[in-house]
Amino acid sequence: MNPDYLPPLGACLRKLGEYATRHDVNDSTLAEISADLDQARALVAGARGQQRANRCTRHPGSPVDPSATNGCLFCGNQQRRPAAEIPSDLTPAEVLAYLDEHGHQAAVDRYGGRALARALSISQHPSNTRLIRQADEPDHRDEGETTP
Repeated sequence: MNPDYLPPLGACLRKLGEYATRHDVNDSTLAEISADLDQARALVAGARGQQRANRCTRHPGSPVDPSATNGCLFCGNQQRRPAAEIPSDLTPAEVLAYLDEHGHQAAVDRYGGRALARALSISQHPSNTRLIRQADEPDHRDEGETTP
């Protein structure tokens, strides 16, 4: 059974049930009932299919992509699109300073969405303010000295 057809089938059956409360049944109402019955039959026939068009639980009605692991076009696009790498020498303080000066879109264009999201998430957590302040301050340690 293909469960993708069950929500529209339920809506169609509820609509058919509403005709029972109508007291003004005429030829046009009968034509509407006939059309709704035909639609319900088509949905039942579709639900009798063996499996979903794709096996995605997040996007059950999405278009099919045979190259994706679960057959979902939307998930397949996410799998194929690698996220931009965050440069190792980039500090959250640098990204936040650029964000404050130039705005959100300019920071995304310059550093990428992942770097900006990382910097913002670090800045929102109270225990990480030390990391941001340390990145702004120059290192005053002697070569032999270690940090506590």
